[in-house]
Amino acid sequence: MPFAMTVRFLIFWLAAVGGLIPSAATAQEDGVHRTVSLVAGQMTTNGVDDVFVPGKTDFTDAGFAGVIVAWETPLDSARWHTGVEVQLNQHFGQNDHQELVVPVTIRYSPARPWLPVIDSFAFGIGLSYATSTPTVEINRRGASQRTLAYFSLETAFATGHADTDVFLRLHHRSDAYGLFARDSGSNAFAIGLRTSF
Repeated sequence: MPFAMTVRFLIFWLAAVGGLIPSAATAQEDGVHRTVSLVAGQMTTNGVDDVFVPGKTDFTDAGFAGVIVAWETPLDSARWHTGVEVQLNQHFGQNDHQELVVPVTIRYSPARPWLPVIDSFAFGIGLSYATSTPTVEINRRGASQRTLAYFSLETAFATGHADTDVFLRLHHRSDAYGLFARDSGSNAFAIGLRTSF
């Protein structure tokens, strides 16, 4: 599915389903912030070293859509949170597998961001398990494997509702510089809608 079609599909999906998710206060009685997100992404053929280089991003005919459930708790400073998330994705296009991602996360919410619409920045690191070896990774490197390291880089944007934000994320799988047997991996750009529960 081309990138433009994926974005249109996601916007329609988020608008339709987002209104069905009940809102809740972001501050939980036990101090744990629980969220659920709908996410969709488009795969690239780029390595992580050039995926952000303007004009070099090469989107491919593969994408995914999924759901993320996350739990975060504040650190000593209310601006910093740490947590864990569970992500389930259905891949389509060149890929045709399901993916389970379980990272630990750290999030920073700036007091006065240089762009007022920015809500937070986050980083996650953990494991990604695919039910079959991703075709995009095989095409890129000649081989891959189902379990690889995962990390994400995320910027979240305020929507005007305290318990809801929109985020952009890099979705990265790799061998973690030789930690896994296969020298392989993939990168995708994703967009999502997150709300508290």
